[in-house]
Amino acid sequence: MPEKKETPAVEPITAAQGANKQALVEQEQEERKPSRIFLALSRLMFLFLLGSLGIAIFLSILTVDFLNFYPIRHRIPESWRNTWPFEQYFDFVQLHQLPEEERYQQLMLQEQERFNRLITEGSKDLEARAKSLEDSYRGLIRSQKEQYGREMEELRKQREELTLEQKKLADDRADLEKRKVAVDELSNRLASETLNLESSLIRFMEQDNRLDQVRSIAAQMEPKSLSTIFDEVPDDKLIYEILSGMIPQHSGKVLGFMDPEKAGKIMKVGNQPLLLPEPGPSRTYVPPSLQNLIDETQSNLR
Repeated sequence: MPEKKETPAVEPITAAQGANKQALVEQEQEERKPSRIFLALSRLMFLFLLGSLGIAIFLSILTVDFLNFYPIRHRIPESWRNTWPFEQYFDFVQLHQLPEEERYQQLMLQEQERFNRLITEGSKDLEARAKSLEDSYRGLIRSQKEQYGREMEELRKQREELTLEQKKLADDRADLEKRKVAVDELSNRLASETLNLESSLIRFMEQDNRLDQVRSIAAQMEPKSLSTIFDEVPDDKLIYEILSGMIPQHSGKVLGFMDPEKAGKIMKVGNQPLLLPEPGPSRTYVPPSLQNLIDETQSNLR
């Protein structure tokens, strides 16, 4: 009979130990799981590599077609030939399939077109620059025009003020001329009145001198005889002036022998204010002192 092998005794696995093992397994699985950033970068790298592979395959196909190993350009639909990048590829193939001289001419035409395009672009830049310069020039003209308008307005105001000042000066000058004329007139009137006053004083003095002789004669006459003479004289004022120069006792006796009515009129003459006689004939000369006074007054007023 075969011998029985002895098997080691295995301890029974409890429920707590099974739960711990399961938790450890889940923790290891969580630690091994990649992050989202890594997943995103890996996907981007995969897409980049896939795109690069596609571009390399596409360029390889175009290279095989260009080298005429396996031409496929004629199989491309007409609608695709005018789109990018087939349009540039067909132009490249068409250019390099031309003979050498024609290719050089075509390249020269392309270079000329490029040069013309650069000139056009440069002219556009020049136009833009010229436009900016023109705008700045117009702005400068506008500012200068506004400044010129302000200066002209200021000059207009100053001209109006100057016109008003000139008008005021002309009015003052006209007023001064009027005053000058009035002063001259007043000076002439003053001279005339002075001459009249001087003439009246001279006549008064002459008349007073003549009356002195009459008074001396009347003082020697008898009162009764003198009263008879005075009754016949119509000038009561003259009689009063003769009597006023005589002795009061003698003039009183003369008035006592005169007609009472006549004597009353003579007494009334005494109550009248003293007046100078009328001036004599007009005199053509002015006294030097008076003339100097008139000249000085006019010079001060002018």
